[in-house]
Amino acid sequence: MKTDDTLVREYLATVERESTALPPVARQELLADLSEHIEVARAERPGDVRAILHEVGDPRTIASTALHELGHTATPPTRKPNRRRSPAWLPLLLLVISAALPYAADHVLLDWASLAMRITAVVMVCRSRYWTAARKWTGLILGTLVPATMNVIWYLAFVAPQNYAVIDAWRWPAAVAGLLLTLAGAGWLWRTRVR
Repeated sequence: MKTDDTLVREYLATVERESTALPPVARQELLADLSEHIEVARAERPGDVRAILHEVGDPRTIASTALHELGHTATPPTRKPNRRRSPAWLPLLLLVISAALPYAADHVLLDWASLAMRITAVVMVCRSRYWTAARKWTGLILGTLVPATMNVIWYLAFVAPQNYAVIDAWRWPAAVAGLLLTLAGAGWLWRTRVR
């Protein structure tokens, strides 16, 4: 359950977000006035924060009223509807599963499914707002590019020349190394995500 202070902070943050069309000075003045009004009301009626915030009004209405009072006749810019965000764990789970899937059974269909999952995970991470661009690059290089490079080197050095003695001896250690790198990349992305 949210505390009273948390409710007030979230309310003021919403007003600030909705009033981006206001000049910065006017926006700060509006937030200071609202904050003071809420604190005075809380002092008079402790424990009644939800009712106080309801009485103060809808943040969008407050922002448009403040904009109108400043003499701006243009309507504030409309915000794009919030795109539904996928959870941060979903692309990371896809990365890990795509790294392990080809070793579950020796079947071409699993290889293609793994590739599709990996591409989907990379696109989801790239489009996500949970990470900065630098963190996305670091995590994806560690979790996808390095293991893929290892697989290409493995194929060119041992599988293509049909060096079966090395393939049999090093197949599972190489698979585990690739999976560990993917786990490291996914783990790093998980730890550095923006909550």
